Amino acid sequence: METITLSPEELARVLRLVTITDREYGASRICRFLAVNPSARTRSVNVECSVSNISDLVTKMINPRVESMGLMVGCTRPFRPFKNRYGQDTAENLWSWYRDPANNPDYNNLDADLDDLADQHPELLTDGPGDEQAVNAWVDDLAGAEK
Repeated sequence: METITLSPEELARVLRLVTITDREYGASRICRFLAVNPSARTRSVNVECSVSNISDLVTKMINPRVESMGLMVGCTRPFRPFKNRYGQDTAENLWSWYRDPANNPDYNNLDADLDDLADQHPELLTDGPGDEQAVNAWVDDLAGAEK
């Protein structure tokens, strides 16, 4: 899926759907920030929007309310993990607005892409845990399919 920015009109409509009172809270701040900052790091969203649990607000307060507009907020893992100040990998994601995946042409090919991956890596369909190397290859193939 491709990240998007929201037009001022789309943002205004999103804010009407997400804002419960006349004051903006975390969900509204996330919507406003991501409207002009696609692929924002988790840390940036946390700091700029003064929220700690982004996924909770997205899941409960944003996506159900903007679904009718064919929009959603989602996150993806970066190709290389971000490092903290100690050089350790973080679990930070990249947050963005997306058009509804059901209306995305790439989404329509998802079943065929998964069938191709299953053909390439049949060991993942067997009972029991797959070996880590096969799982990593499968994940790498999925990441390549997203490009």
